[in-house]
Amino acid sequence: MNTHSTALAPDAAPQRWSDLADVDLLRTLVETERRRRRLGAAMVAAVAEAERRGLAADTGYRDTADLLSDLLRISAAEARRRIEYAAPRARSRVKKAWRAVALAG
Repeated sequence: MNTHSTALAPDAAPQRWSDLADVDLLRTLVETERRRRRLGAAMVAAVAEAERRGLAADTGYRDTADLLSDLLRISAAEARRRIEYAAPRARSRVKKAWRAVALAG
């Protein structure tokens, strides 16, 4: 097995980073960033869909932030940041709807 294939194995790091050739380390950096971005995009899409579906209420949580905090073992503040990033339009629609109701009343 060559160093390149070891360096780019999906869930494995080389035995020692110092053993990698420069070109393989550069490839690993690029490939790891590409995978990180793809995973990040998948997380954003999943959070947005959970918020859109109202999944928290269906699973006994007060809101999506509580669901994410418990499920992902992240702080409530981090959960709220992820929701705001993933579903800003959903939140603004809710605010606009409440404003319309308030103005109509």
